[in-house]
Amino acid sequence: MGSRYLSLAASHIGADPFVKVKKMIKDMIVKLMEEANAEADKNAYCTTELATNKLTRENKQSEVDELSANIEKKTAESTKLAEEVAQLSGQVAELKGQQDELTQLRDAEKKTNTATIADAKVAQIAVEKATKVLKDFFASAAEASLLQDASGNGLQQEMSEAVRAPYTGQQAGSGGIWACWK
Repeated sequence: MGSRYLSLAASHIGADPFVKVKKMIKDMIVKLMEEANAEADKNAYCTTELATNKLTRENKQSEVDELSANIEKKTAESTKLAEEVAQLSGQVAELKGQQDELTQLRDAEKKTNTATIADAKVAQIAVEKATKVLKDFFASAAEASLLQDASGNGLQQEMSEAVRAPYTGQQAGSGGIWACWK
């Protein structure tokens, strides 16, 4: 149509002044949505970290409580064992004292026993000599046949009969051979 007014009106109608505003609003909405998503991601991360930290704190606190209880238990055991050590040390000292006393007693008894053994050896030698003297005496008497009883038996026959008969001891005498030594 060739009209200038129409062309100007058409250019104004085609150029909407709100297009720029609409574009700015859309850009602003996109930017706000990105910020909201970023904040939501940050919030989710923080929430997750807080939950993880709380769980870690609770686990560590339970470990601390368990270790504290274990320390108290071990301290009580240590105290009890220290008391037992003190008591047992006293008992050991007492036993060592008793051991020393018994060692001294054994040493004294050993000296007495050694003297008794020496005396017994001397007595044994004396008995052997006395036995030899008696055997020699009776052997020489038997050979001489000086002693005979009414039936005509000699001393040697009497001695052999005495050897065969069991010895019953002196029933009437109390004190035995030691009574002669008094």
